Amino acid sequence: MQEIEMQELTKDKLEEAIEVFRLGGWDDTSLLYVKAEMTAFLNGDISGYIRAKFITAVVDGRIIGVAAWAPSMCAFAVYELSWATVLPEWRRRGVNTRMLQDRLKRIRQSHGPEPFVVIVYTWDNPMYAKTGFSCLKPPIRREDPYTGKCLLVAHF
Repeated sequence: MQEIEMQELTKDKLEEAIEVFRLGGWDDTSLLYVKAEMTAFLNGDISGYIRAKFITAVVDGRIIGVAAWAPSMCAFAVYELSWATVLPEWRRRGVNTRMLQDRLKRIRQSHGPEPFVVIVYTWDNPMYAKTGFSCLKPPIRREDPYTGKCLLVAHF
């Protein structure tokens, strides 16, 4: 397998990163929001706003995956994972797992040695479970039959 390198998103790679989401099947509304978040991250143009930080998975100079993480606005020791996708031809090859590991490493570096919590709203799946995430289920829950998503939480 070719070597996958994790890099922070740079301005010259913005359109290529957006294209990864488009090729991944993301709808126009989601693309609008992810591009706005990426642009804010790259421009640093919203003073005081806690922006998502984007990473890319790169093979031979080509972006094959994109993912984001951000400090949460609800508490200083809580972080959120978001905006993750991998090119269809690269799926099921460990790219998303590598991006998850890289984001957790960056959160640890940013947060320091104190305990912290990471949340993500997605499907409950083995990749997250292996990393320590569990599905937070409230006492009464209305399941969305179309998404099957839940809030996954991990303590580090």
